[in-house]
Amino acid sequence: MSQIKGYDFGKLPDALMQTFSGRREIITDVLTDGEAKIRELYQILVTDNKSPLINLQIMDILRAASDDFNPSEGALQFGARIPEFEDVDIDLQFTTGEIQTLYRSYLQYVKGLKSEKEVLANPFEVFFISEILRTGRANLVEKGSWKAVKNAANTGSAYAITGLLAKMTAGRGANGDIPESNVFEAAAAITDANAYDQAISLCKTVEAANEAMLEIPLQLRCSPGMARSINRQRQAKFPNTVRPNESMVTVDGYDNITVTPDVGLAGKQTMVITPGSNMNFVCNEDVSAYTLTVVKDVKAIKINIRMSVGFDYGFGKFTFLNDKV
Repeated sequence: MSQIKGYDFGKLPDALMQTFSGRREIITDVLTDGEAKIRELYQILVTDNKSPLINLQIMDILRAASDDFNPSEGALQFGARIPEFEDVDIDLQFTTGEIQTLYRSYLQYVKGLKSEKEVLANPFEVFFISEILRTGRANLVEKGSWKAVKNAANTGSAYAITGLLAKMTAGRGANGDIPESNVFEAAAAITDANAYDQAISLCKTVEAANEAMLEIPLQLRCSPGMARSINRQRQAKFPNTVRPNESMVTVDGYDNITVTPDVGLAGKQTMVITPGSNMNFVCNEDVSAYTLTVVKDVKAIKINIRMSVGFDYGFGKFTFLNDKV
């Protein structure tokens, strides 16, 4: 392989392995990057497969002073599930030209670093691995977080792990942890004509099943398309008070419930109401669960990165959803 500005691409396979051996946590560092969009939708945890995903909610218990002692029922609600990790493979092949293109991007990247120390801490090998992982992370959120059905025979994020829809379906089943009273029976089809009504009905399900949940911040998760349908019916239903193209930020009548479009639900009619802290992206803290394999071919480099990750909800009692999967 040729060189660009002094970088010997022929040594890249060894350099990648050496970098990974000394900084195996690079995988969890990139996956849990504070700048990542994933943080807007999920609580990020680096943990083991024994520590529970704890969700603790303290309700609003203030009242006017009096001489009587009247403790609030259900003031403290607590639940936990054990996280499930799944091995996810990234298999890639890079030609010499593709690697050189990536290196040119790296040269632009280092121009934005503020000091020589930052440049030394971010060599091309780290940039190379990080760019692969960032793409993998984005694909997991978009295609794997909700809809994935694990199938090793197929390639792609939609088959790499078990998504939240499959886990919540199991949670609704026999011996599951999502109470039957938390599930709303949806209309046969949810469209622009009834999406708003369906969202309100799910909020009423929360109110009926566990009214104390209305004292804490909750999210109404749905696809971006479903959020648009909700807004369209709302505007059609209240044309004198709702402006065209106005988006409902919090659900009418339920100021604690924020409408949260989730790209992972794209194409689905699922609606879920839960605390944001109940939705988790988990990474295995065991560094031995992460591996990098690099093979130098005649005209290309073949790379395999194995990660140990998962998406999970923390506690079924705090999970309210319609029956659309």
